[in-house]
Amino acid sequence: MTRGMIYKLIFILLIIAFSVTLILPTFGEKEMQIRLDPAATAEQIGFIKKRFVSENYKIEEKDGSLIISGRNLTDAIMNEVKVFPGVKEAKILKHWAERFVLAKKINLGLDLQGGMQLVMMADFDKIEKKTGKKLNEKEKGDITNQALELIRNRIDRFGVSEPSIRPKGNEAIEIQLPGVKDPDGVKKAIGTTGRVEYRLVDDKHSKLATDWIANNYKSKTLPVDRNEGNELLQKISDGIKIPNNLEILYYYMKNRESNVILPGYPIVLEKAVGLAGSDIKRAWVGHDEYGGLAVHFATTPEGAAKFAEVTSEKNKGRRLAIIIDDKVRSAPAINSQISGGQAQITGDFSIEEVNTLARIIQEGALPVDLKIVEERTVGPSLGQDSIESGMKAAMVGFFGVVLFMIVYYKLSGFIADLGLILTTIFQIALLSWLGFTLTLPGIAGIILNFGMAVDANVIIFERIKEEIRSGKSLRMSVVNGFKRAFWAIFDSNITTMLAAFILFQFGTGPIKGFAVTLFIGILTSMFSALYITRFLFELVSMSRKIKKLSI
Repeated sequence: MTRGMIYKLIFILLIIAFSVTLILPTFGEKEMQIRLDPAATAEQIGFIKKRFVSENYKIEEKDGSLIISGRNLTDAIMNEVKVFPGVKEAKILKHWAERFVLAKKINLGLDLQGGMQLVMMADFDKIEKKTGKKLNEKEKGDITNQALELIRNRIDRFGVSEPSIRPKGNEAIEIQLPGVKDPDGVKKAIGTTGRVEYRLVDDKHSKLATDWIANNYKSKTLPVDRNEGNELLQKISDGIKIPNNLEILYYYMKNRESNVILPGYPIVLEKAVGLAGSDIKRAWVGHDEYGGLAVHFATTPEGAAKFAEVTSEKNKGRRLAIIIDDKVRSAPAINSQISGGQAQITGDFSIEEVNTLARIIQEGALPVDLKIVEERTVGPSLGQDSIESGMKAAMVGFFGVVLFMIVYYKLSGFIADLGLILTTIFQIALLSWLGFTLTLPGIAGIILNFGMAVDANVIIFERIKEEIRSGKSLRMSVVNGFKRAFWAIFDSNITTMLAAFILFQFGTGPIKGFAVTLFIGILTSMFSALYITRFLFELVSMSRKIKKLSI
């Protein structure tokens, strides 16, 4: 073996090892923690254990929780267990590959793990009656954006992991909530008007809260789970002895990498509401006297009197927190009394941050009621059935292709099958690494790729056979076969990738999922066929003992 071939082998082995590591959180052994309700009875705990009586699972009781270990632990099973009597919470613990090599498990769509999908619209008729004017398209778009902000700030209270909230057109919002435990409660909460308040910050106790966190809470990030977060707030409150006229909440900030709003630090506020959201007439994005981005807003006549009081000389230098649904989203400082009913909030804002803050303030000025225009619910047990059916279909398709290639192309077919196995591993590894959400059409895309992955091998094998028939040596037949098949393979795959790209650009939901799996499958199959399979054939052709290729 030449030095160049050795380097190729090392490169291939490294890619295979890395890819296998990436798929471990999806297909490796996992652990699920089931936190039991303190009032859970022995009968209820026994019922939970019965769900995992199979030899595929191990059960361990630890600190008021059940730790379930096994390979077949999916989000669908987790969501199924969440609604069992006696269960407080259930979650799949992070795999070691997720902690150390930034691997991710493939997320499952609603059709595979169960959950609720809603399409909602703001009640424009109600708003038009209240304002006494017809809304134009731009105003409807602004109201929809306000509603998006409202929904994002409410979903986390229901313990929904990885919710999807996105605009659908200019007037509707699509909400996907996997594994939601209380669908009726969710619909009721997100379909009603939000609550925006303006309250003074108590800086003394806020500093005490920050110091308590630094000394007593060793985790780098605050808990995202609402129940765990409230428990921590209670501990801080007890630890620093907060007076009855004050309340402790979290200051929420947007993570720049994930674009998710997360608790940043605790902040202590006065319980008395200095200004209500309904006291704001309107809010808009503008500039300050130095040309920087700022949020301008105007109050109602009643709000002007309240604002003048809360920004009076006695409160100069203090911060006025803006709270939406018990989340502190901004806390600008009071520099002087504002009595004219108009004010601005300045700071080192990005365009996204200033738009978000304007929407938050505007939400209080224009309450948004939402109505459901489409609703779909999938049970977790049905999702698990879909996973198992999809896996069976994938296995049948996979082994069908493997058997055909071995029977028809013999040893060369076996090499092609090795390439197919690696193609599947690479495809799933990329989907995992990208945090892809897998749906039933996505599984169909993976199954389709089984046939398309060996397509390139078929073209290559037929070219090699032509070269052998023309009397060329085994070595030259392999080299020429791959060389002359390259452009045919490249052209056919590029056209399919173009079709997949168009499906992704103009399709929605499940169609996009199919397009992504198809696109990634084509990329990985080309790499396996034109690089790895070629490497194996070159190894075979370099052997002096092999005079004839089994093809």
